[in-house]
Amino acid sequence: MNIKKYIPSFFTSLNLSFGFMAIALANPMGTTKINFYICSVMLLFSMLFDTLDGYLARKLNAQSELGKELDSLADLVSFGVAPAYLYYLLSPDTSFWFIIPSVLIVVASGLRLAKFNLLPAYDYFQGLPTPANAFFYIGLFLAVHYQNDLITNLMSNPIVYFIIPIIFGLLMLSSLKMFSFKGMEKPFMKNRYQIMLFASFIALLLFDNKLAIPLTVIMFIFLSILQSTRRKL
Repeated sequence: MNIKKYIPSFFTSLNLSFGFMAIALANPMGTTKINFYICSVMLLFSMLFDTLDGYLARKLNAQSELGKELDSLADLVSFGVAPAYLYYLLSPDTSFWFIIPSVLIVVASGLRLAKFNLLPAYDYFQGLPTPANAFFYIGLFLAVHYQNDLITNLMSNPIVYFIIPIIFGLLMLSSLKMFSFKGMEKPFMKNRYQIMLFASFIALLLFDNKLAIPLTVIMFIFLSILQSTRRKL
């Protein structure tokens, strides 16, 4: 048996497992208190394992159709369903209509992943990647956990609560070219947009670590638009 071909799928399964735990631990044993911190940590672990499974698949030359499908299913749970459920728990209202933004997150994530599977391999992303979208929501959850006034006030506004998933859903399904760290060139300094994004993340951590994650995703979107515009000129 060729064990190495199963190694990437093992890490994909860990991605899926931690995504499920993010959902299950949101209301442990029926408690009413939501632990956004623990759930966010679970999703960050999912992101780590999602990165590792792709890296190992390439390094071990262990890509397979099974692995590709499992990866998409794991990503849908960890970066679609889990963030959508946690976002619903942030709802400023308990009426039925306030489940719609979370439904939009799940549907947009599923469509984005299906679209990704049909596209050829590029050295850039076409549309906002599902993990980057989830990373933005993780930033919101952590900011709420640490009682950041700006995010708490925004999430208590029904209009903002509805608009965020609409905007990010459209970005995921768009044809906007977004740079990837997988597509980095040599020499290193040619990757100015990746360098600017990383530098921005470090600066934001030092300035306000509670807002660093969502602002970094917004910076990623802005820099991708800037790069795409410059290439067209």
